[in-house]
Amino acid sequence: MKGISLVKINTIAIIGTGDMGHSVGRALIKEGFRVITALIGRSERSCKLARLGGLEDVGSLENLIKGSDLFLSIMPPDEALRFASLSCNIIDESGSKTLYADFNAIAPSTSKKIDELFSKVGLPFIDGSIIGPPPGKNIITRMYSSGTESKTLQSLSGPNLQFLSLGSEIGRASALKMCYAALTKGTMALDLAALLAGKNMGVYEELKTEFINSQEAAYGRMEARLPWLSTDAGRWSGEMDEIACSFEAVGLPAGFHLAASDIYRRLANTSLAQEKPENKDKSRTLDQVLDIFQYELFSSTNVSD
Repeated sequence: MKGISLVKINTIAIIGTGDMGHSVGRALIKEGFRVITALIGRSERSCKLARLGGLEDVGSLENLIKGSDLFLSIMPPDEALRFASLSCNIIDESGSKTLYADFNAIAPSTSKKIDELFSKVGLPFIDGSIIGPPPGKNIITRMYSSGTESKTLQSLSGPNLQFLSLGSEIGRASALKMCYAALTKGTMALDLAALLAGKNMGVYEELKTEFINSQEAAYGRMEARLPWLSTDAGRWSGEMDEIACSFEAVGLPAGFHLAASDIYRRLANTSLAQEKPENKDKSRTLDQVLDIFQYELFSSTNVSD
């Protein structure tokens, strides 16, 4: 097999410098690593975040691959396989020694497809997943990995990033993420669906009162997260599709998370989806966001009218 095996990592490439990617890069820079990226074709916001994180722009994807010891892919899940295929071809043709690690929210089956691409040309591959918010002050993000080279990443751990190996089997890191996000992000979709159903059936105020009386913790979670759910909806829709695929592969129904995907896809088309974490309206209440969603999603078919 070509590639590296437990060698020292000095330069780390990150593709996908959004909220998570640029924060991971900044944390790695603090640990003394050189972190590079390629900003050609990236959004203005991604470019700004990369600069704020201190990541060095090397121009093209080819330069990024050739100039790195480790390549971290952190992007929306529906882009992961296509991008991995492109990167694999460049790594193979250029003779690069970079170690490719996919840290996207994808199904184990998707990760195994990527592994097949790399295995066919004799290249190593790491299956990865990220659990937790972006690393920052008093925030620890856990980066799980699996594959024969996964222990290589343990040397990257620092105060805000914890790299954990789940062994040599490709797909284990992705499986953990799928099960975890099935509950966390899947529950958020269910929370919103229940509240919107209450509004459309004309019993929202009674439902809200009952939640406050008998499900206080759950309602507090709804108040804390749902007003800004549409900000992440575009990325999370694809993640729900990957979870549905994962569940179906082990004999469980895919339907719930396909429905969650549909909910996130709808939210991604609302006006609030244009907000970003840095400019979201932090004063918005749960009642206000439900009114907005009800109007924009059901104004022509609202059953309570």
